[in-house]
Amino acid sequence: MYNYFRRCLIVSTKIHRKLSMQESSYENILSPMINYYANSHHIWNNLVYKKFYCQIANNEKTNEISVMKNNAQQKLDEVLSNLEDLKRYQILELEIDVIRHDAGKVPEKLKPDDWLLLLKLPSKTQRIKYLYYLWCNETHKKNQKMKKELKRAKWLAEKAEAEAQQKEDSDEIKYGLTYNTMFLRINSTTMNYYYNAKLIQAMMFAPKVVFDCSYESYMSFREIQNCAKQLTLSFANNRAHVDPMCLYYCNLNKDGLLMKYFQQNIPTLLNNDFPAIVTSQSYLDLFRKDQLLYLTPHCKTDITEYDPDTVYIIGAMIDMQNTKPLSLAKAKKDGIRMGKLPLEKYMEWGPSS
Repeated sequence: MYNYFRRCLIVSTKIHRKLSMQESSYENILSPMINYYANSHHIWNNLVYKKFYCQIANNEKTNEISVMKNNAQQKLDEVLSNLEDLKRYQILELEIDVIRHDAGKVPEKLKPDDWLLLLKLPSKTQRIKYLYYLWCNETHKKNQKMKKELKRAKWLAEKAEAEAQQKEDSDEIKYGLTYNTMFLRINSTTMNYYYNAKLIQAMMFAPKVVFDCSYESYMSFREIQNCAKQLTLSFANNRAHVDPMCLYYCNLNKDGLLMKYFQQNIPTLLNNDFPAIVTSQSYLDLFRKDQLLYLTPHCKTDITEYDPDTVYIIGAMIDMQNTKPLSLAKAKKDGIRMGKLPLEKYMEWGPSS
């Protein structure tokens, strides 16, 4: 019965895609995987099922990471081929050595991506702040690794003690994950299958929310990192919700920093079976203008009722420094409706709120 339900779900996805998204340019996002599963539904083994629900093999992850590292190293080599940039790179090396000898908080190793960002920073103060940020991340990773090693050593000691005690005890029935139990263990992989299955269904029937990722040029590198983290949290919270929505990440520059940090958080982001729409196209190319409503805090019109047929757009921007009404200007330029959430009526805004 469960396998039959899965086959019906995939076939309905294919039919719905042909009927409602035939003219959309993002039609190929799901088509390779869906066509495969719809045409060969008799091969429902465990391996195929895992691949459908955006689980990638360890070697694929390793290949992606190595490709990203090689690309960063190639960009750094291209920059250092210029004599002026090479001199600036050597000066920065001396500057970092001086900070390190003065007991400054500087990371032990710098990656090619870090060097590329350091070469772009104009002032020494910004470079010191960025080096301190990298040092904090490196220290955090070391502490986490140490905690894992201590936790593993403690677990091995407890396991050895339990095995020794088991030999001494009588032949009574014992309950637990390593003994006899009447409860099944639900691991994280099974939960991933469940959550991703809900998102696949939400892509067909649930209301749609768009994240406009076209504000990368207005943010600093640290704001871009925070923005990528918030986009990741938006996907995770929506994925774990009882009734998830269909998320669109539009105007996303696939060669930009936002895409880089976003993909670091979610390695399966650009996979064909990823249960969200990630595209460099504009929302104007995907939806009609009368469907769209841009959520901007600079608008005077409050939204008091929720319309499931409306596609709400959220500007993906961290505006800690740049407080210009960019989302308002973007909505006016595109000629679409605007509105804001009445947060002031329910929340008290102030410093550190």
